Amino acid sequence: MPRDELNFLEFLSSFRRGELLREADTQLSDMMQAVMDTGSGGELTLKLPFKVNKAGQIECVPAVTSKKPRRQMGTGVYYLTDEGRLTRRDPAQTDWVEDELSTRRATD
Repeated sequence: MPRDELNFLEFLSSFRRGELLREADTQLSDMMQAVMDTGSGGELTLKLPFKVNKAGQIECVPAVTSKKPRRQMGTGVYYLTDEGRLTRRDPAQTDWVEDELSTRRATD
């Protein structure tokens, strides 16, 4: 192969003076951290669309995308008050601490 021709790896490494590889590397690192944090899978995609412009040159505008797994939020449990507002306290359950304090204060 003549020296001015690029193979695939040379194309990737020389595109915009390494910008494509730096971008792909950054996204790969971020995605792998999310994979480790969540235990779920991710995906890295490199698209290399080529087209011929009006001058007969080949143009390429690559796209590096990643699908990082997201950590799911845990379930929150709430209750409704008689007024229809959210609360963390079960209105059907008595508050034994308040009851105990009231009882102790009454006997003092």
